[in-house]
Amino acid sequence: MQQLNVSILPFQGAPSTAAAIQRAIAASRHHYSVRQLAEKITEGLRSKDYLSEAIAIYHFVFTNVRYMRDPAKVELVKEPWILTEQILEGGRPQGDCDDMTALIGALLSASGATIRIVAAAFKHVFYKGERQYSHVFVQVQEPRSGAWITLDPVAGKRIGQMHRRIIAAKIFSVL
Repeated sequence: MQQLNVSILPFQGAPSTAAAIQRAIAASRHHYSVRQLAEKITEGLRSKDYLSEAIAIYHFVFTNVRYMRDPAKVELVKEPWILTEQILEGGRPQGDCDDMTALIGALLSASGATIRIVAAAFKHVFYKGERQYSHVFVQVQEPRSGAWITLDPVAGKRIGQMHRRIIAAKIFSVL
């Protein structure tokens, strides 16, 4: 029986989702298809133009992965190498914010970038005393300035409007 390479979890909030994304990135960042796609996306850029690499990868995922919600009360996190293979074979994968965050994170990591995952809350919702976060995205560190650049393919062109509504955020490192 073929292994699915998808984390299927009952929805348990941001720490559980972030851990699944971290595992997915770790399992994929050294996968050849991930590096191959990162190289394809950035091949026309000047060497060591790290900001342009991040923007190119973000834009590629934004335009080539179709957003699709997870089933109710379930968290599906696909390993990015599966998505890269679908893309390299001419397909258009589908995923939600955690899948796109993992894909961008793996592509950036395969390019040598430092990244982190951010979970965002838009409402004051708590469960068993813990704040509930409903969205995730990735940030990449620009190596020259040290600035963290937000890459949120779900927000897209509405990033300013959407991110102004964030009332709390939690950062998860990716090693």
